[in-house]
Amino acid sequence: MYRLLSYPLGATSPVWPGNPPAARTEPLSSIGRGSWANTTLLHLFSHSGTHVDAPKHFNDVGPAAAELPIEAFIFSRPCVVETPKPEGGFIMRAELEPHRAALRQADLCLLRTGWSSLRSADPDRYARQGPLLHPDAGRFLVEDCPSLRGVAIDAISIGSPGYPAESVAVHHVLTGLGRPDGRFLLIFEDLRIDPDLGQARRIYAWPLFVEDSDGSPCVIVAEFK
Repeated sequence: MYRLLSYPLGATSPVWPGNPPAARTEPLSSIGRGSWANTTLLHLFSHSGTHVDAPKHFNDVGPAAAELPIEAFIFSRPCVVETPKPEGGFIMRAELEPHRAALRQADLCLLRTGWSSLRSADPDRYARQGPLLHPDAGRFLVEDCPSLRGVAIDAISIGSPGYPAESVAVHHVLTGLGRPDGRFLLIFEDLRIDPDLGQARRIYAWPLFVEDSDGSPCVIVAEFK
């Protein structure tokens, strides 16, 4: 059984304030206007809608999504961490440490804040006032959880527009900026995180493999037994 965790991309999808629309379509040919086929030009932004932040997003020497092996986007040991948050709430290291044993075995940490309930009901608030991962909590995931390869959140971003300095800092931590060992975590943002995803057999998070792109919209699918 498979379950889609990505949201559809569209011109009205909520986006980080100031970003262009998540997606826009431009018809190029139309059967209705006498062409042999329908064709469409797709205009996409690399960091809107359900998407991945590749290391290159905040780390200029980090790899782009298309430079990573396909296995980097397949996860077989997901761990859901319940971190309910109000607007602008920080996910703190102290909230993650009780899950240390599970996170040390996991390859994907799914932070379930509950914020996605506002995505349709109040998309502007969802985009502007969401929770974020504290940089020290990000360091805990990178340094204390050696099996982790990715972290996901059910909010517009792992950061929040109301906290620009902390948002940049946590992205620096997760993308491996300045780390001699080059370790990083892939960041998946703006997806649905269900409470039972820890039981998934695999989670596939397929990006578009666009050369040199620092991120990409993703189709994220959970596979259950």
